[in-house]
Amino acid sequence: MPVSPYDPDPTFATEERRTEESREEFDRAEFAMSVLEVLRPPQLTVAVCRGRSQIRVQAGRAWGRGEGARWALVAIPPRASRESIVLALAELGATPRAYALDVLVSKALRPHPGDLG
Repeated sequence: MPVSPYDPDPTFATEERRTEESREEFDRAEFAMSVLEVLRPPQLTVAVCRGRSQIRVQAGRAWGRGEGARWALVAIPPRASRESIVLALAELGATPRAYALDVLVSKALRPHPGDLG
């Protein structure tokens, strides 16, 4: 039976996360990319863009890129807190080492210039 183009793709998921806000001024996309460098999710290609009100994560299988390859699009609103960004990225299935996640959350709560760079 052919699949309708209107049927949801079972290999594609969208999730909106409750996002804590912060008035702190920093480049959220740059921060997210530095977090991804620490987490280093295997076989995952991630694009980060600006969002509206909640952190929105879309993810799916990267067809033609090998077994287990995935992609994700993470939209980060202009007032998202560092902690919200870290937690959303950690849930991409990167299975971070416990100490890496602890360091990231600690830094998110006590940011200093150049922390992750």
